[in-house]
Amino acid sequence: MSSAHQIDPLEEEARPQLTGAWSLMLGSMAVVAIGCPVLPESVPNQLRYFPVYFVLPLGVWAVVSGAIALRRMRGDEGACRNRAGAGVTLGTVAIVTAVVTIVRAVWALINI
Repeated sequence: MSSAHQIDPLEEEARPQLTGAWSLMLGSMAVVAIGCPVLPESVPNQLRYFPVYFVLPLGVWAVVSGAIALRRMRGDEGACRNRAGAGVTLGTVAIVTAVVTIVRAVWALINI
């Protein structure tokens, strides 16, 4: 058998594993950004309120990247889907929280 036809056993290990780590990281960042306005008054306002603008985009990116990771892991029985599932859950929590906050603010402005 020629060397071109031999299978390298390390080649399979060299492939990146689809774990959903990006989804988990983005979802965590979105949830942390939700809590930034409750930081102490000694923290500058730029650090307290600027991250709030990124809650919705980070949540959407977390859900999309988690769904992509879960779809790619569909046929792999040994894949651990926990990180991707947690990222989708955290992203969904961030999206729902942002939408509820926006709707509540609009409702309060309408009823002034």
